[in-house]
Amino acid sequence: MLCMLAGGCAIGRPDHFHALDAGNLASVGAKSHFVMQVKLRVSLPTMVDRDEMVLSNPGGVTILEHERWASPLSEQFTSVLGQDLEERRPNVLVTSRNLAQNGPTTSIAVEVVQLSMVKGVETRMEARWRIESGTNVAQGREMFVAPVRSVGLNDLVGSLNDAIAALADRLVAGLPAGN
Repeated sequence: MLCMLAGGCAIGRPDHFHALDAGNLASVGAKSHFVMQVKLRVSLPTMVDRDEMVLSNPGGVTILEHERWASPLSEQFTSVLGQDLEERRPNVLVTSRNLAQNGPTTSIAVEVVQLSMVKGVETRMEARWRIESGTNVAQGREMFVAPVRSVGLNDLVGSLNDAIAALADRLVAGLPAGN
């Protein structure tokens, strides 16, 4: 009885961890030579950039205490977006800082304005971006919608992967032509 009053005997649910995935990286091999270095920076809304998974619902959000990201969502998002860019442009090396000592570096800044994940329905991601390469600047803003194949959380994570891949397609279109 004393144990129940103190709350120390409560049986907790196990935590489940989720990770984003860039998908098929078979085409990305070792890069001994790259033509363009891309410096990538991504920012996410603080409401969703947290350890716990955040789902949208008509009345606001639901924070799933026991459904967690395996590492910070902003780091996973940046990594997967970078891998997606490299998969689409094999002559590109995506980094978070300058590695090349010579030659131009292209910078991509992405701000995710809104990220809404609805279990069993869709992921909606509104993003704006700026691509700078020398004196060339390209900007864009778009809403990416990716359907969820089932009501499972793994499929919801998959739909976020799909939205990131669609963003990568738009960004690649804005990159300067490489050799």
